[in-house]
Amino acid sequence: AKSVKNIVIPASIKIEGKTYKVTSVANNAFKGNKKLVKITIGKNIRKIGRNAFKGCANLKKVTIKTTKLTAKMTGKNAFSGINKKAVIKVPKNKVKAYKKIIMARGAVKNVKVK
Repeated sequence: AKSVKNIVIPASIKIEGKTYKVTSVANNAFKGNKKLVKITIGKNIRKIGRNAFKGCANLKKVTIKTTKLTAKMTGKNAFSGINKKAVIKVPKNKVKAYKKIIMARGAVKNVKVK
């Protein structure tokens, strides 16, 4: 997946006719992926692992659909090293809380959370 520019982490996936909720992004999932420009995080995600997007220098657009993220469940440096001009769209009622979490997890001050 190192050459993919746009990734959608869905709310659920279907495997052999069974539907499974997608609830987390693994530690180091996209770490160091320089091609990644845009990512959408599905509505059932509760956990984003340590270093999940660390060093994704071209990651400019992040859409977070979940309302279930907490600081405790968002790993250290998860957003460290993403593009300095990145725009992170979050659910309306979560802007303040998520901005605090995202900044605490490595995003620079220029990153917009809205």
